Amino acid sequence: MTKNEFVEMSFIEQGMILIGSGKHLSQVKKENLLLNLYSIEDFFVEVYYSLLTDKIDKIEIMTDLSRIDQYIDNKQKEEKLHLS
Repeated sequence: MTKNEFVEMSFIEQGMILIGSGKHLSQVKKENLLLNLYSIEDFFVEVYYSLLTDKIDKIEIMTDLSRIDQYIDNKQKEEKLHLS
């Protein structure tokens, strides 16, 4: 699957692909959102889940790879807590 094929899918189709083929890598809480990072094929996808509405607000391909740092930093903090 290519990025273009993923973008052309409906919101529901994208969700089904993430559940079936995507690999969940990490999650970050930002205010009232849970940001979930997935990998599919050779690209990354972010899923924005609202804690207020209990629904997915947005699914988008990560185009700015520097944003991965927030997931890595969060994962490292979690690992340090578990080691303590």
